[in-house]
Amino acid sequence: VGAVGRGEMQYAEIFKTAQRLTPKPVKFGTVTPELVAFAVQDEHYKSLPERIMALSEAFNAELHDLADAGCPVIQLEEPQIHLLAARGYKDAVINPEFMLQVFNNTVKGLRAKTEVWCHTCWGNPSQQRMFGTVQSYQPALALLNQVDADVITFEMKSSNAQDLEAVGQAITSMKVCIGAIDHHTLQVETPQEVAALIRQALRVIPAE
Repeated sequence: VGAVGRGEMQYAEIFKTAQRLTPKPVKFGTVTPELVAFAVQDEHYKSLPERIMALSEAFNAELHDLADAGCPVIQLEEPQIHLLAARGYKDAVINPEFMLQVFNNTVKGLRAKTEVWCHTCWGNPSQQRMFGTVQSYQPALALLNQVDADVITFEMKSSNAQDLEAVGQAITSMKVCIGAIDHHTLQVETPQEVAALIRQALRVIPAE
């Protein structure tokens, strides 16, 4: 019913509590502002993009607080860039290009303080697929190469690594993380299977 502010997310407090429980570094993952904007009722903003960007600014302030608390890695979960591209969205307002702008605004200034990860996947509600067929990252790769992140993740095991070579060619501005576990299945991958996918990736993505 009014302008969006940071509210009480308390990301820094959550991180500090978790970090006290382990000597290992804690990576903090967060939903993206557009997913919150899609879910809330709004009687204040005149348009969906305006609501998304207001949430993006609030998230940015919260994430800076988190980075200032010493969080070594902040991961944004599921920006809608690849999902809108896969669905062929041609909307003049809600489109992959706008979602790239939202991501970069949400993380502006963070890389000077911490490592930023961009997480992408195809979803697994109750271990089910969101799409009837295996989707491809290729329509979104040029945009994904422009996210302001240190690392970007790609789901690979579930698609039999169909986009691996295309990712290796297109993603040149950051490190690449390959998803080697298919969490749509109950059968856990063996270490040998994981190693085999990593070796496959190394043929098209430089080790560094």
